[in-house]
Amino acid sequence: MAANGFISADSHVNEPEAVWDAIPKDLRVRGPHFIQDPPGKKGLYICFEGHEPDPVGQTFLAGTGREPDIVKDTIENFTWDKWPGPWDPKARIGDMDLDGVEIEVLYPSMARNFYGLHGQDTPLQLAGIRAYNDWIVEYCAAVPGRLFAVSMLSVLDIGWSVEEMKRCARLGHKGVMLPPGLPESMSYADPAFEPIWTVAEDMDLPVHFHININQSADRLVYGRQEKSMLQAGNRAVKRQVYDAAGLMKDLLFGLVLEGHPRMRVVFAEYELSWILPFMTRMDGTVRRFGQENPDIPHMTALASETIRRQVYFTFQNDPAGIAGAAALGLLDNCMWANDYPHGGSTWPKSKEIVAAQLGGLDAEAVRKLVWDNAASFYGIA
Repeated sequence: MAANGFISADSHVNEPEAVWDAIPKDLRVRGPHFIQDPPGKKGLYICFEGHEPDPVGQTFLAGTGREPDIVKDTIENFTWDKWPGPWDPKARIGDMDLDGVEIEVLYPSMARNFYGLHGQDTPLQLAGIRAYNDWIVEYCAAVPGRLFAVSMLSVLDIGWSVEEMKRCARLGHKGVMLPPGLPESMSYADPAFEPIWTVAEDMDLPVHFHININQSADRLVYGRQEKSMLQAGNRAVKRQVYDAAGLMKDLLFGLVLEGHPRMRVVFAEYELSWILPFMTRMDGTVRRFGQENPDIPHMTALASETIRRQVYFTFQNDPAGIAGAAALGLLDNCMWANDYPHGGSTWPKSKEIVAAQLGGLDAEAVRKLVWDNAASFYGIA
């Protein structure tokens, strides 16, 4: 462990309402708006015209427990002043110190709702993304050396995103983020995304994919439609396993990583266990296809080799995944995270949770996971 504590490679900022003042008025008329007690609901909600309202308090659940009555109370009685750490950078530092976290890499919270917008609202999505990308620079600058961010990009306008990547790199962003979930008509294996991969590789900007973000789909609507245990299970398995595996499949077998061998990608908050089949079972498929179809474009490196070379993962509390990663020589690709201030966060007990899940590893391996890997990956310490 580093003398000064941990690096969290996946924490979140909860954006205050003022962030969206930068959106032109003619676009913001469709959202985002913050409404207290919208019809049929209690609490403060961020709303876009034609989309499911998203409760602001849902993103302030760290350290409270996940029991339904606690979640309900937090959502219904939320006010900004109850917990400033998630949106005020100077107040945040106290929360970080309490948790033993020295540095955080930041992802958005409510800004993720812009990915729910459809094609006709592309101008609003781009304006919202740009507003967030500008604001998060100021947020991080308030406490130099402790907060770093990745910028949001859009899949609805590839040319715009390429220019936004260049602009955000100049502003100091440590990477870029795309929605891992795409509509059925889209795939990251599509050559249309080549300009993004090329710039990411040339500028050494890691591409990040964070769990539970789906282009053109309201972020929480699926959970609210669950009417049976089977539906809940279907959603959980898709979210925790299938989504990540499907994305990895497209990046590997769609030859995205093969074609851009210096591009680095991050799978955030999916934990680690799901990647093990790719490390143990997919190499045979790669070998057979190349041998049987030598004239068809194919992977020249094994899936396991490509993953070790280019793919990185954040984890919070996954002892089984850590054991598998250690057995397969993947620890250098893993970065611990606390997911502050969301409900699944290890905050404020990260020190105890890290000690419990990593206690079987030697000190060098532990230091890699909680500090060295992220420090080297982002060049931040």
